[in-house]
Amino acid sequence: MTRSEDDLRKDDLRRKIIGLSETSHRKSYYPQLKEQINELSIAMDALQESEDKYRTLVENVNIGIFRTEPWEGGRILQANPALWQTLGFESEEEILSHPVDDIYLHMENRAELMDKLKQFGKIKDYKMEFKVRDGSTILCSLTLSAEYDSEGNIKFVDGVAEDITEKEKKSEALRQANNKLNVLSSITRHDIVNQVMVLEGYLLLLEEKVTSPEQIELIQKMKGSIRSVDRHIMFTRDYQEIGINAPEWVNLRDALKDAMISLDNFQVNIHMEPQDYMVFTDPMVWKVFYNIGNNVVKHSQAKNLYISTDEQDNQLLVVFQDDGIGIEDKKKLFKKGSSSSGYGLFLSKEILSITGIDIRETGLPDEGARFEIIFPQGQYKPVQ
Repeated sequence: MTRSEDDLRKDDLRRKIIGLSETSHRKSYYPQLKEQINELSIAMDALQESEDKYRTLVENVNIGIFRTEPWEGGRILQANPALWQTLGFESEEEILSHPVDDIYLHMENRAELMDKLKQFGKIKDYKMEFKVRDGSTILCSLTLSAEYDSEGNIKFVDGVAEDITEKEKKSEALRQANNKLNVLSSITRHDIVNQVMVLEGYLLLLEEKVTSPEQIELIQKMKGSIRSVDRHIMFTRDYQEIGINAPEWVNLRDALKDAMISLDNFQVNIHMEPQDYMVFTDPMVWKVFYNIGNNVVKHSQAKNLYISTDEQDNQLLVVFQDDGIGIEDKKKLFKKGSSSSGYGLFLSKEILSITGIDIRETGLPDEGARFEIIFPQGQYKPVQ
């Protein structure tokens, strides 16, 4: 363990003082000796002040801080008030009289925890259940670090324990509420879609019997309204799925291939030229790629779509460049339902924003559209 500058300085002063006392008793040394003793006293006072600040911080923080012995049946060596109060003890002395295994709801869990600590040297945000003196239990988030002796064996375990019982209850209640809303939304959407299909069928039957141009025009307007309702329903389905799953590392090239295969792209030649990267994003990122590709197929009048990657300024750009007519009015490009692309680009921006990824369009009119998806540093890496 590396010694601090204060420790080294105090040892140096002690050696000087001892050397003076052993080599001479002449009065000429006394002023120098007195000065060095004063320096040592100042250093000791500074050390004491630092220890007092640390002790005050540990005792006043509302998160449990402790030190224990690592072996089975080991003792709790230190515990701050937040820990022993959370576990229902009356004082630090009382909790120190109990083996550390006693505070775990399941003693075998601690053994597993120590095995992991021996393997990794540190454990962060590990959920563990503890017993409270009144018989109840709490759920804590544990962070542990090992302190080693000169032979490399663990001599102490230092830990931080945060009571997350209420937080977990609220999170679970929120998950259940979201699940109920999603089920209700799915059932309602299914019923509406069925009714829309029935209405479309009635309109087709009516269209066969109508000959008046005015009536035929009205029927076409009704069919257009039905298609609009259907698009709104599909939008609610897609939007509901955003953020349901946690972000993860996704193979960029595989996601692009999956998205492009789904396109009706017989009118556009797709040139896939991306490098091999993993990107950290919402699993629905393939939907972003599909929406951009679909926008090219439907609206760009392009013959070619080039997909590539470009790493610059600690960012990764995934570029979609076509050779179509380009986009003249970009002000409402990523707003809900306010462009020819409908909801696709709005959904794409929402999906990417979950993990702090940006999207922009930098093409020129009459020279083709150019969409750039921007992955910031830390959210992409080469495929190993």
